[in-house]
Amino acid sequence: MFEDDKLYLANDPALRPLGSYMTLAHWRHEGRGPAFIRLGRRIGYMGKALNEWLASRTVQPSDEPRAAA
Repeated sequence: MFEDDKLYLANDPALRPLGSYMTLAHWRHEGRGPAFIRLGRRIGYMGKALNEWLASRTVQPSDEPRAAA
């Protein structure tokens, strides 16, 4: 989905499928979400880290617990 060698700044529209700018900020504050890079006061995400994080979030339907009937 993301180019591995590209740096995406936190306000990049390409990150929108992950959530809003504030969602990403909230995740960073909580220590969740994809790995990020601090560039002074700016935040960036490497495409490779974004792809790895997305892959780690993949859920196979058979892995989900079944709801009680």
